[in-house]
Amino acid sequence: MINLSTGLCKDIATTQHTWLRYGVQAHVKGKSGLVLLCALLIISQSLNIKAWEFENDDKFAVSSLIPAGPTDVHDSKLCQRCNDLDFRESQFKIHDQVAQLGRSATDCQFCQLRWEACKHLDGQSSRVVFERIGPVIKMNESDPPVFSLFKPKESATLSEIPIGRPFLQQNPLSDSQFQLMKLWLEYCDDNHESCKPDQDEHETPSIHIEDSGLSDIDSVVSRSLRSRKSTRLPTRLLDLNTGSVDTIRLHETQPGDKHQDFKYIALSHPWGGPTESHPHFCTTVGNKVTHLEKIEVQDLPNTFKDAVITTRAIGLRYLWIDSLCIVQGPGGDFNTESQRMEDVFSSAYCVIAASRATGQWDGFLKDRLDSSKNPYVTFKSDKGAQFYVSRYLDDFTDDVLEGSLNQRGWVLQERALARRTIYFTAKQTYWECGGGVRCETLTKMNNQLAAFLGDPNFPQVAIRSSASQRETSRGQRILYYQDLYKTYSRLKFTHWEDRAVAMNGLEQRLSWGFKCRGGFGILDDSRQENHRSLLHRSLLWHRAKAPLEKIVFPPDRQKAPTWSWMAFQGEIDYLAVPFNGVDWDTELKSPWQKAETQSAGRSEVLEIRATARQLKVGNKAIEGVKLFFNSSGQSQPLVSKALCVVVGKEKGHTHVKDRTHYILLVRPTGSAKESQTMVCERIGAGQVPGRCIEADGQGSEVRIR
Repeated sequence: MINLSTGLCKDIATTQHTWLRYGVQAHVKGKSGLVLLCALLIISQSLNIKAWEFENDDKFAVSSLIPAGPTDVHDSKLCQRCNDLDFRESQFKIHDQVAQLGRSATDCQFCQLRWEACKHLDGQSSRVVFERIGPVIKMNESDPPVFSLFKPKESATLSEIPIGRPFLQQNPLSDSQFQLMKLWLEYCDDNHESCKPDQDEHETPSIHIEDSGLSDIDSVVSRSLRSRKSTRLPTRLLDLNTGSVDTIRLHETQPGDKHQDFKYIALSHPWGGPTESHPHFCTTVGNKVTHLEKIEVQDLPNTFKDAVITTRAIGLRYLWIDSLCIVQGPGGDFNTESQRMEDVFSSAYCVIAASRATGQWDGFLKDRLDSSKNPYVTFKSDKGAQFYVSRYLDDFTDDVLEGSLNQRGWVLQERALARRTIYFTAKQTYWECGGGVRCETLTKMNNQLAAFLGDPNFPQVAIRSSASQRETSRGQRILYYQDLYKTYSRLKFTHWEDRAVAMNGLEQRLSWGFKCRGGFGILDDSRQENHRSLLHRSLLWHRAKAPLEKIVFPPDRQKAPTWSWMAFQGEIDYLAVPFNGVDWDTELKSPWQKAETQSAGRSEVLEIRATARQLKVGNKAIEGVKLFFNSSGQSQPLVSKALCVVVGKEKGHTHVKDRTHYILLVRPTGSAKESQTMVCERIGAGQVPGRCIEADGQGSEVRIR
């Protein structure tokens, strides 16, 4: 017997959209189909970045000794209807007429609060419903919430309402702000063993999965995920204890230095564009010796000054900033040091993110936006216990995840590799670690998709469900990494050749966690007997909307192959390939085969060996044909030059010519002089019926570079 919640049943109305969104093309047939559908719906809900779960953590709020409520307590002006509301009802709802609410807002503060939340609907909808879901109130069942509920102190009659602040402070430099940050760190140190950087004195040798047999790959993965904590210190750190608060200096670490002696903060920040009056502040070959002696704090850009202030206020001596701790420009060591970002961010005691800054000279400890416009309403329970309803202030999605800093390509890796991060946004300061997100209001919340990148042991969340303590399904893992790569493809770079480098640390983690090889945005489990689809699925990326533009790589940087989306600028998506519904082609050979990796140097482009065939598709629309060219839409010149490489074909009993084939689109480059094998570049992907592929002959062996 299958028991479905009301909400889940309601979502089945949008079944087809949900299935397609998650790459499943099938129809619900019988009980098994319904069970699978329900599972997919649950996955879709858990991967909603705007849907957060809220946890009552009064224990932390009480132990923090930070005043939760306002000091100037006053009674709010309420109409009789609002005064009679019982927020403790199990299904608390308020049904309002939008127009009427606008009229009553002049005489009632809570009516005014609701009117401010829904007035944009005036003329579009005549009715609105406010519903309490735990400690928040949602409008018309949508996310994010519009209001939060808080109480100023412990109260037995208000156990379902958390202790918290209904307002935000305007000054981020106040003592109470830094006190809260230290409390977040102390609580995490005392309660989250997995979030703490390891203080081992030894170095752990690199582990290469290619060198291990499949029989012991589980132990390799386990050791890799654990041992990454035992990394050496960054090559350089900023020493903030020079004997004067007015100076800092660059310090070069030594192989024998111990982690516990060099606990440091790492800064995640945007560089911004340099100007004549505000050039980038960097360490170069020319000023390195000077920086090793001292750097005047007054000469630092505002963002760096604020990082120094924050690090000192937290009580730490050392700070890592990329532009100062990596020697930039000609003769510098960026190419070497950029490969060590996994060590830098995962070993940091904490990361501070300058989320509100747009460049080095902005700063992030400025007065808050709208801090004086945080209305809240005071209520009393029937036993006189006071609580507040405030405008929803804890929009981590909008303030952080969709903020300007998180549009920077390097930051995705920095966030995922960090064990815990403090975000300084324009509205408030947030904390994120393996235990979830904490806010200045003392709210604590969690989101499964956000937890994927906030995981201190990335990608453990994608491997193991925290709810069941069992391994996640293969489908869930595929959705996780596809969402990660799609998100990354939307991010911007000052230097687009950094696109592959800025993902290097995360890709190593994914390879370890998913028990596979990979690189350049492609995962490969082709050596595993039971699962050989990651390589094939990874290759079936395509441009999302706008045409992709090929990246020009400098001579000193490794060039990404064209079968990787990291060779291009632009946003990607993936073909909607059904789970367990495709026979994957065995003629397509991995670029990471041992014979290839032994003969290919780091500077050489990895290549895929496959069989290419003629594509029998003209410029006319054909049912079942979907072609995505990197540069533009389907056009006769592109189609006429394209060959296709079959990656997989739809399972089934129908004739092969009627089944869907998932293909890569390639074309010869004319550079096959060193070999009889044709060298090709990938120019797109798509799906076509088998009848659109030339069946005569054996096809041509090609190398895709």
